[in-house]
Formats: sequence, structure tokens, C-alpha cells
Amino acid sequence: MGQEAFLNKVANVRRLLLDTNVIIYFLQGIDRYDNLLKPLFHLFEEGRLEAIISVISEAELLVGVQKKDNKEALVMVELLLNNFPGLSVVPVSRQIGQMAASIRAKTNLPLPDSIIIATAKVAGCEAIVGNDLAWSKIDLPEVILLDHYIT
Repeated sequence: MGQEAFLNKVANVRRLLLDTNVIIYFLQGIDRYDNLLKPLFHLFEEGRLEAIISVISEAELLVGVQKKDNKEALVMVELLLNNFPGLSVVPVSRQIGQMAASIRAKTNLPLPDSIIIATAKVAGCEAIVGNDLAWSKIDLPEVILLDHYIT
């Protein structure tokens, strides 16, 4: 499909939830995804699109860099989460927790995934950008899988 199809897909959305893997790909500059994620994050910077991240993703990102004791990567993660324009981290509320329980009960997805998906629903996200194929098979905001747009 390619970059143009991906950008056309997100152009119809105002608020997106980013799964943890998207942030990892972006911060690590994974070549395979650069042509999709650089323009996506540029849209966030310009204020044309809003990005939501679950506090679960924040924890997952921080665990990864802390395990490796990578201080440079830790600074990059913290800068992105705290200062990147158009991006906000949503904490887990009781409403998100209750919805996550329902999602997990219906889908058997792991609890962290269920919380991230519930965050998207409660935060009013119109789509989720990620790469988890299992998410695309359940009833939730539209899932935009990055691998479907790699040429």
C-alpha cells in the first residue's frame, strides 16, 4: 500500500492511540517504518492530529530502557512522553479499568493490551496505530496496522 495510503488513512482521523511498538519504532528509527512514522509524527507536531498513549505504554517503554540501563534512551523516551507536541499520556481510570476487564473477558487478550485498547475507547480515539494483528480482529476503534502499509 505504501506511505500515501497510510497518510490518507490517518488524514480522516483527528485522534489516534499509538501502541507501544509504534513509539519504539519511532524512537529507534527503525528503517522499515521511517517513511510512515516520520510524517505521522510531523502531523502531531503541526497540530493536525492528536496522539494518545496509554500509561501502560509509558511503563512498557520505561521498563525496556531501564532494563538495559540505557540513560540516553531513557532521556529520549522521557522527552517524547513529556514534551512532544500533540502527544499526551492518559492514566488508567476506573472507567478504563472496567472497560479493559470487559475487553479481556470477551477477547482473552492480555490485560495490558486490553487496558491500552480501553484507553483508546474512553479517550475518544477514532483509530489505533500499531502492529498487533490480534487487535484487528475485535470490535474496537479501527486498527491501522503499520505492516499493511510497508512496500
